[in-house]
Amino acid sequence: MYVQMFKHMNEKVIDTANLFLRSAILINGGAAVAVLGFVASIAKAEMNYSVAIVGVADAIAYFAFGAALGVVGIALAYFTNYAAAATFNARDTANEPRLAIAKRIIHVVALGVAVSTIGLFVIGVLTVKAAITDGIV
Repeated sequence: MYVQMFKHMNEKVIDTANLFLRSAILINGGAAVAVLGFVASIAKAEMNYSVAIVGVADAIAYFAFGAALGVVGIALAYFTNYAAAATFNARDTANEPRLAIAKRIIHVVALGVAVSTIGLFVIGVLTVKAAITDGIV
């Protein structure tokens, strides 16, 4: 009974983590595309908005890094699950403690990467805001 409940909860946690990371990729990638469209529209304007365009270029880099880290996060989620299975298979052996430590380290790094994707999105949004207010106003 408890084993089935644990398996079910573990599957739901994995599904939620994958959904979060896919959403982070989509949000950052969509923001990069939207900003590129914005740059294209202000580049066609008759006024000189070069300061805004230069500032927005930094934001595109933040969004691109956020999307790339989302992909890295998905890979780390896979390695976390792989390390968990390896730890389970190595129980009561000499490798179990090392695998458990490796799993924990990978898990913490994966969490850091996941949080970083959202941080990069927020930094990108603030960079766009600053570029617009500095370059257009």
